[in-house]
Amino acid sequence: MFVIVSGLWIVIRYFIYSITRKDTAEKAVQVELIKEKPVENHTRPCRTLKRVSGNDCPSQCCHQKTCEDKSVCVARTENKRPTQSCYKSSELIQTTQYTKMAEAPTNFTEIRKANPISSMWLLNAMKQPAQTSTNEMKEWLDQIEVKWFDEANANRAAVNAQVSELLTQHFMAASNPYSACIHMIERCRDFYTGKTTTLSFYIMKEFERWTRHTKKKMDDLLSQDIRFHAFHMATERHMTLFDMAVKAFKLRHLGNDYFLPEIKKFLEKGKHKEACHCAGKLGLQGHFSMEEIILPLLLQDKVNLLESYVIGNPEQQKAVVQLLDHLCDRETDINRIIESSGVQNVKRDKIQKKTLSKLAVRLMKLYQIPQEHCPNISNARGVGALKYLMYKRYIEKTFGSGSWDEMVKNAVGENDFLKEQLVEQLMCYNDLQEAAKWAMIYHLGDDKLPRPVREAKERMASEQAGDGATGGWDDTGGENWDDDCYTEQDLQKYYHSLSVPLEQITLVDTRDKLSVCVARLCVPGTVIGIDSEWRPAFAAQPQRVALMQFAVTDHVYLIDCTTLRSTLTDQDWADFTRRVFCNEDTVKLGYGLETDLSMFTKTFPSMKDPLMRMKRVVNVEDLSKQIFGDGPVVLDESAFMSDGEDGGPTGSQQDKGEGSVKPYSFSKKEERGLSELVRQCLGKPLCKVEQMSDWEKRPLRQAQMVYAALDAYVLLEVYTVLTSHAQQSGLQINLEPPVCAKWSKPSKTDKKKAKAAGKSLEPRTLPEASGPAQSGPPITPHQLRVVVDTMLQGLGKHLRSCGVDVIILEANDDHQKAVIISKEQGRIALSSGYPYKMIRSHVGEAMCYNVVSQKAGEQATEVLKHFNVKVTQKDIFSRCQVCNGDEYLQIPASDLKILYDRKLQLESQKSRTKSSNNVASMLGNMSADGAHFLQQYDVDWGTVTVATSGAPLQVEAVHKSKFESVEMFYCCADCGKVFWEGSHFSRVCDQFSHVLSVDDNQTVYDRLRKQSS
Repeated sequence: MFVIVSGLWIVIRYFIYSITRKDTAEKAVQVELIKEKPVENHTRPCRTLKRVSGNDCPSQCCHQKTCEDKSVCVARTENKRPTQSCYKSSELIQTTQYTKMAEAPTNFTEIRKANPISSMWLLNAMKQPAQTSTNEMKEWLDQIEVKWFDEANANRAAVNAQVSELLTQHFMAASNPYSACIHMIERCRDFYTGKTTTLSFYIMKEFERWTRHTKKKMDDLLSQDIRFHAFHMATERHMTLFDMAVKAFKLRHLGNDYFLPEIKKFLEKGKHKEACHCAGKLGLQGHFSMEEIILPLLLQDKVNLLESYVIGNPEQQKAVVQLLDHLCDRETDINRIIESSGVQNVKRDKIQKKTLSKLAVRLMKLYQIPQEHCPNISNARGVGALKYLMYKRYIEKTFGSGSWDEMVKNAVGENDFLKEQLVEQLMCYNDLQEAAKWAMIYHLGDDKLPRPVREAKERMASEQAGDGATGGWDDTGGENWDDDCYTEQDLQKYYHSLSVPLEQITLVDTRDKLSVCVARLCVPGTVIGIDSEWRPAFAAQPQRVALMQFAVTDHVYLIDCTTLRSTLTDQDWADFTRRVFCNEDTVKLGYGLETDLSMFTKTFPSMKDPLMRMKRVVNVEDLSKQIFGDGPVVLDESAFMSDGEDGGPTGSQQDKGEGSVKPYSFSKKEERGLSELVRQCLGKPLCKVEQMSDWEKRPLRQAQMVYAALDAYVLLEVYTVLTSHAQQSGLQINLEPPVCAKWSKPSKTDKKKAKAAGKSLEPRTLPEASGPAQSGPPITPHQLRVVVDTMLQGLGKHLRSCGVDVIILEANDDHQKAVIISKEQGRIALSSGYPYKMIRSHVGEAMCYNVVSQKAGEQATEVLKHFNVKVTQKDIFSRCQVCNGDEYLQIPASDLKILYDRKLQLESQKSRTKSSNNVASMLGNMSADGAHFLQQYDVDWGTVTVATSGAPLQVEAVHKSKFESVEMFYCCADCGKVFWEGSHFSRVCDQFSHVLSVDDNQTVYDRLRKQSS
């Protein structure tokens, strides 16, 4: 109203003035309008101003001193107040010369035409709301602080709800909510306390939430000055508010380099952590050199902070890995770098070349940096690969001659350094013949070879030319490793062999052969063994499926993925998967099939959707665990003992004097996995010498084809033995246990790579609906009984905090366990994504729910609202957070202290220390009060356990100081965990304040005290 009246009064005065005067002043300077907001006053030097005349200055403008960024600024010569807005300008000139005034206009239309700026200013001024005064904001803060710091109100949830409502009202009423937020936070009495329980933190959190959901248009209100002020507010004392301030005030935007001087002040003070956090969140990493932030963080062993600093910045990630590569160089003097950096608190024990090399390899994989950019790291990884191959060949002896050559070539590649290292590593095992062979293959010069290798190379060359003696090699002094190897006939005695002739193994490498294969696999009643092979990866080599094996009783099909990859389309692979894996008339067998399925979808993404709907796919590993458990079992020992009870050569061989052959010992690989299961069922393990082969090399060797065929075909034999044993033993088990859906989820490595790139793995699509929310009257948390899948453990803990009856699966539990618990106990299964589909297919849609939200707190809110659960304060912590029990023993602090000392006495007696006498004397004859504890609290004095459950009372976890500050303790009757009323209760009430019913202020502690009285 004041603005309107003032505007009308100005117009009237101008109209009277124009009638009494005959001439009007000619405009001195043309006014140029700009889009930026007008400057409210010029009490400080102007920054970026354009030209305006003195008559265009507002009434509050006072140009009594020269501005910084303009050439001249002349004060007004008249005392009249101007009538229009003053805009930013680079030069301000006061006109003192007036021309003869023309005849004044006679109507308002002409006035508006002659004075466009004045009329525009009047209309804009009438539209603009009144500015929020400092006194108003101070009154708002006073109201909020009265509510927040009211010690008489113990209902924290109600306080938070009231404060949240007040803040929302004030933000909506403020002419500039950004300024109001800064004003209130900076003037909070706990502003300098860097904790998440302060009022300043709560205001910042509520404002950030409000800015995300409000419909109020505020883009024009967020100026650079406000952003700069918000930055100072969030970094002045502590960094607790910074992350929320970045989101609420949109500090990360194009052209935000005006924050750079402030960040560099952190560096000058040695606050590298704060500088790193600010630069990373604001996206200003490119403005800082390696020596300013990255190197200090690395020397101080702040790797986690360093990784967060380079998230989403490929150039910085590359720079970090290259820095590590430089530090790993043998010629790099790390001590000199540390001294020249000037960094304090250097973790010298962490800055070792071996430690840095491991870190470099991990980051190189994580950031997917090509190995040619990091030669030192690549060489180190290559040497590691060669050492691993040497161990497999000379120690485990699990390499065939063909696969050994393939893998060595694959590991060395064209790296000259690794070629020389290969020869050196072979010399370490005293295999001079092999070292000379590879020296000749790679054409290594004599100047790069040790003398023994040069001599062996010369003899080998002469033998190949026919000039040397055939038996001369034994005199070289090298060991002949083939002496310890068994022949193919010997291996057949100790390993399970393929019972299908080679003629019945088909390599499928064309469309026609694939059609024949699919037709045979889809015959109703067929049982199919499935396996796959891929080349082992060294360095940064990608992995993809090279061969798929499908075995039936009379044939084995080897699908050549390497060849068909260029022939078949994505749709062809999807159709193949649908016809084979989604066929209800066939049974598909696999061992550790999750890994194979994961590689299928990684190589051919179009296979994922059909595989999610696969049917009658059996994990033989899970079936064997149901039958055998974890203990060693041998069902068929006759086949294994036929060649001698000791597992070695038969007695007839020894009698014939065929030489002393040592008893055969199996490698560690052959003592686990499918090989061990084959030994248990069929008497002999599998030979794994061809497992580490170059499966992408064509043509495949016959040994590779036999190995691949056997891995698939042996599943048919094992499955037959397992099902027969289960039927004969009368075991009531599911003979077709489904494959768990863990393979469909991104691996931890994939998640880390996506996070490092600042991306999500895939666009999140809306999951299938789990049906409408439940209607009718609300239920209590104790009425909702659920089982939470392994990937939603955080959700389970939140629901349990609210009093919901929750069973939480462990990290290693399979999704199938949720199905079993749901059926046996009638609980609703909570899952998400693809595992939800699997669980739903077993328990039905009515007994499961698909959780949509991402964060645990939001998930809990979603579940509570969907099932119409009414949560009150007496439900919070009404269940034990450890075991889900809902029975508590109330023990006063004085008596719990006695039980605490009694527990110490029992432990001291067990350890037989001198302190046992001290504790016993301190307790005196307190054992006579054992009946009192049993009758009053249901606690066995002799063992300090809960009498009903036998659970040990966990009094040792309570700090001694709590016995003085806490009056009453609550002990879980099921597990013995000890609780007491503290600040955690308020935090949980605060977290669920939006779904918490405040009608009943009674807490679980009030209810328990009432029950005891």
